[in-house]
Amino acid sequence: MNVPATLHASLMARLDRLGSAAKDVAQVGAVLGREFSYELLAAVAQRNAAELNGALDQLVGAGLVFCRGTRPLATYLFKHALVQDAAYGTLLRAKRQELHKRVADGLEEKWPEITEAQPELLAHHLQEAGDWAGAIDHWQKAGGAALARAATREAVSHFASAIDCSRRLGDVSGGAERVTRLHLAMANALMQAEGYRSERLGKTLEDARLAAAKTASVELQCDVALSLAPFFYAAGRNQDYLTLAEEQLVNCADLLPTAHLSGLWATKGIAHSNRGEEPLAAEALRKALDLIDRVDPSHRISFAGADQRVSAQAYFSESLIILGFFDAAVEEKERLMRNFDQLDKPFDLAWHLLVQCQLCALLGQYEELLDNATKIVEICERHGYTARRSSGIRWRGHARSHLGELDAGIDDARESLVVWRGQGVVFHTPEKTCALCDLLLRAGRIEEASQMLGDVDTLVFDTDEASYLAECVRLRGQIAADRGDLAGAKHLFETAIATARRQQARLFELRATTHLAPILARQGRVNDAETRLRSVIDTFETRYPVVDLIAAQRALELLGQ
Repeated sequence: MNVPATLHASLMARLDRLGSAAKDVAQVGAVLGREFSYELLAAVAQRNAAELNGALDQLVGAGLVFCRGTRPLATYLFKHALVQDAAYGTLLRAKRQELHKRVADGLEEKWPEITEAQPELLAHHLQEAGDWAGAIDHWQKAGGAALARAATREAVSHFASAIDCSRRLGDVSGGAERVTRLHLAMANALMQAEGYRSERLGKTLEDARLAAAKTASVELQCDVALSLAPFFYAAGRNQDYLTLAEEQLVNCADLLPTAHLSGLWATKGIAHSNRGEEPLAAEALRKALDLIDRVDPSHRISFAGADQRVSAQAYFSESLIILGFFDAAVEEKERLMRNFDQLDKPFDLAWHLLVQCQLCALLGQYEELLDNATKIVEICERHGYTARRSSGIRWRGHARSHLGELDAGIDDARESLVVWRGQGVVFHTPEKTCALCDLLLRAGRIEEASQMLGDVDTLVFDTDEASYLAECVRLRGQIAADRGDLAGAKHLFETAIATARRQQARLFELRATTHLAPILARQGRVNDAETRLRSVIDTFETRYPVVDLIAAQRALELLGQ
């Protein structure tokens, strides 16, 4: 804080009038912080008890410092941060560094329990003392501890301090590896705190890539590639990421640990999924999960801020649903539930609950869906997971809309999209837009839905995001039908079906055919409608009450009447 010159002069004049001993003690206290203990002050000030006590009494008497408790268990508090800043600002650099070194030494020798619980405290004093190497170690510990308790923004700050100290330390032995790991840790925290399109994330990942290129570690270079994946997805550059992942698999597969190989297959699968290539996505994600089964949980790596198994299973389950393998998707849910007790991090838990939401929606379990979605929102609001919160709100809206609260559901779906778009990301935007448009059409709000679909077209025009392309076309078909344009609706539904078939997205083909059938019937082609709808329904084999299959069966029954 910059203290105004006139105020600084006034505060210093008050300190000077108290004499050199009081001023020196105030300076030591300022190094310790706004609040400090008598015991730590005594250890650092290096004065006899009489001098120290007298100086403290003067500072208290002058109203510059407050005292709580009795010595030697007393704590002291500067009346205002400006008093602390004024006292600290008068210290010459060498003296200031010496005092910070004394504080760090005192903490390590006499209060190790404090440094263990608050590594950031020791890191701060080591940094101010110019001990860059020691400061890096403790800032890293502080960042890791903050992530463990889901304090992601605090973790970002700690890792940023570690990176700053690393730059000051210079290119000593192992410097490039150290810098790479620091930037990767920072990127992991930023993904949770700021989302996948954060400007700071992009800069951090580029710094990690440049640092890793100076090392001979293929493992570190793979770590960087894996961390780049969500950033590429967010920009709609899935093919670019596939090129990067495939290069890693071709050149480094024999040199990488199993966890990293699993990560490459998983991120490759997600990129395929974003491109609407669900068979390739499911194949790659299945390989990823088979590999991760061989890895001890303590040796897994993080992907997009989460445990790699959680993220891979989440996408694998979604691919199975889109491909129409509903029973396999439910089995994946059960597999995930078996590992539920191993999830001790809120971010992992929120992602796990999203898989539950997908399956609850598929099976029409709306009360359970609402419960899971509410839990996601609560976790994300508590810990600041903006992107994940968007998904929780989306599913909460879906549940509400089916539990008799259509308007509340629309409000949730809209908020979800606004929050997600606020992250500036492309991937999943068509999916969330379709979720909102579906509810808007149920409410008869045709023009709003049409506008939303136009907006998503603009967003993904220059990207390879195609996972929900068939659904976007289907919803346009519904809009045409609602406007009475049966020929236009038929053409759009046929286009949606062709797109879904090309992508082997059987769920989307089922939905489009279910909406096409009544249009054909209205055109006098009832037999054609029945034949086409029945042929699609018959391709599914499931023992579960899947909402979309139930809707298709009802449409078929109506045609028969």
